[in-house]
Amino acid sequence: MSFLREVFSDGGQGSASRVMMGFHALIGGGSVLHVVYHTHALPDAVSMAGITAFVVAPYGLNVAKNAISSFSPKGQ
Repeated sequence: MSFLREVFSDGGQGSASRVMMGFHALIGGGSVLHVVYHTHALPDAVSMAGITAFVVAPYGLNVAKNAISSFSPKGQ
């Protein structure tokens, strides 16, 4: 359990966005494997870009939220 906590932590605090990103990576990888298995070819670049965006979206949104909140006044 402590190993997972260290892997998915940011300064000792767990990050749900990293856990969701890992879950999305499993789904994205499975979808690519499904396409490759059935078509015997890699997906096109646009499909791969969409899958990549799906995988990194939770973490990217969390980073963007933290960046935007750093500009807010400290009293609010």
